[in-house]
Amino acid sequence: MRMSVLSVLMPAAILVAALVYVAFYAGGYDVFQKIVIVVIAFIVVGVAEALLWMAWAGSKGMMAWQQPK
Repeated sequence: MRMSVLSVLMPAAILVAALVYVAFYAGGYDVFQKIVIVVIAFIVVGVAEALLWMAWAGSKGMMAWQQPK
């Protein structure tokens, strides 16, 4: 249950933070630079989700290089 909640809240928080930054704090940037900030936020979300689920799978012994317990 915790993993499901983290899988929803973590990307939402990161993307909201990126959009708030772009909307209110990145006043000197042009549109392309603002789009790049949001794209980088999506990349960070993808990496964070992958690490989250890889850690979960590793703790359950689902990784191919681990021996079953």
